[in-house]
Amino acid sequence: MKKFIAPLLVGAALTSAFGADESLKQEIEALKAQMAELKSAQAKVNVEALKNQLSEVKAHDAGDNIKWTVDFRTAYDYVDYKIQGSEKQDNGIWTNKLILGMASQPVDNLVFKGSLAAYKAFGQTDMATSSYFQNFDWYDSQKPNDSTIRLREAYFLYFGDMGDVPYTASFGRRPSVDGFLANLRNDNDNPASPISHNINMEFDGASFKFDFDKVTGIAGLYAKLCLGRGFSDTTGSYSMNSTGFNPAYVNDDKNPDMDLAGLIVQFFDNGQYKLMGNYFIAKNMMDMSIYGYDMPTFAMMSMDMRYASPLFNFKDVGDMTGGALSLQVTGIGDGISDFLDDSIFFLSYAFSQTDPNSNSIGAGLDSMGNVVYQSGMLGFEDKKFGSSIYTGVQVPGFLKGQRLGLEYNHGSKYWRSFTYGEDTLVGSKLAARGDAYEIYYIMPVVGKNLTAQLSYVYIDYDYTGSDTFFGWTGEPMDVDTKTGAVKTAQDLRLSLRYRY
Repeated sequence: MKKFIAPLLVGAALTSAFGADESLKQEIEALKAQMAELKSAQAKVNVEALKNQLSEVKAHDAGDNIKWTVDFRTAYDYVDYKIQGSEKQDNGIWTNKLILGMASQPVDNLVFKGSLAAYKAFGQTDMATSSYFQNFDWYDSQKPNDSTIRLREAYFLYFGDMGDVPYTASFGRRPSVDGFLANLRNDNDNPASPISHNINMEFDGASFKFDFDKVTGIAGLYAKLCLGRGFSDTTGSYSMNSTGFNPAYVNDDKNPDMDLAGLIVQFFDNGQYKLMGNYFIAKNMMDMSIYGYDMPTFAMMSMDMRYASPLFNFKDVGDMTGGALSLQVTGIGDGISDFLDDSIFFLSYAFSQTDPNSNSIGAGLDSMGNVVYQSGMLGFEDKKFGSSIYTGVQVPGFLKGQRLGLEYNHGSKYWRSFTYGEDTLVGSKLAARGDAYEIYYIMPVVGKNLTAQLSYVYIDYDYTGSDTFFGWTGEPMDVDTKTGAVKTAQDLRLSLRYRY
């Protein structure tokens, strides 16, 4: 029986094997047919067309997004003032300053740039209620206040060519703070548009730049026409006067339009030597008219009460012209030493001249209760000429990547700048009618992404009114004889800054 079963088992196994082999052959043939179909379909595909489509998608995605940057600084400032006829005043204040940069470029010849900023003192303060003009648009994001995010910059750049002369047209909220020369002390590689010696403030307007280096052969030569508005005379929604509500956004006769037109010229820039100049005309400069109130009463009023009062407004006191000529040398000499090759020196001269009109404005009440009227600019009815010099060096520090800077400026009795947006807590040093000194040290912690800076500013005033308005409040008075005048100001700052 066993001899009979064994051959049967062998035969069954062989039959199964032959059947499986036949089935496998059929599956392989089917796979070969499918592979042939795939190869035929692949041959019909245009690979280059797919690559081009993919490139277009990538380019669209790259240009269809806003690129963001972060600039965040935490700082401790110790401010100290010596007051004529009073005890000194001082304070230590912690602040956070955040700037969110943004940029986009949908096509080659059109770019948008902007920045949002919040500059906040730690905790709650009484700045909004005790400061006359804390929220002025000229420096709204440049002075510490609350945690509100404000518009710092927003403008577009349109690029074109007029033959061999490239040009750029731009409208919007201007890149007009931390400009040429100020960028060194602020540790910014790329300065903003204006020369910071006489213009450093936020404003809205337009610019038209023309590059002449190709047609003249002069390295870096360009001219830029700038137009701006620092104050609009319009009313707002639901504006009121003594008769009730007014139509919105009509002319406000109480306050003047304040406009500026300027020309910036970069005469030369070959990477080592850079020479820039500007000239501007500022129209309808203003000052406070507060007739009907003495100053102590006015100081006790809330900001809403001051602006709602028909007895408080601004008046046009005249026009002003000014200019600057600034030289920066990046790398002193030619191969004298590594130290000098990595050093920067600058020297700048600026001037201002008033042109008063005949308008008379109230400046409060005298001791007898009579309204005091004044006319002119800076307290005078005739033209006044002022000037300022500004110089400094920045050299390598003790270790690699560290920088040491020293700066000095002096302003004359009638010097008048537009530097409200300067990055300081004790008032603009470049506006000072007197002498100002600064020393700073920049230390990389994590490359350029995290840096530390220690700076010290000392201002020794000769006259008052350096950084106020343009009429009676800007009158230069001797700080040694004027009670309440700031004689000296100091700001010691230690900061950490993150950038990405």
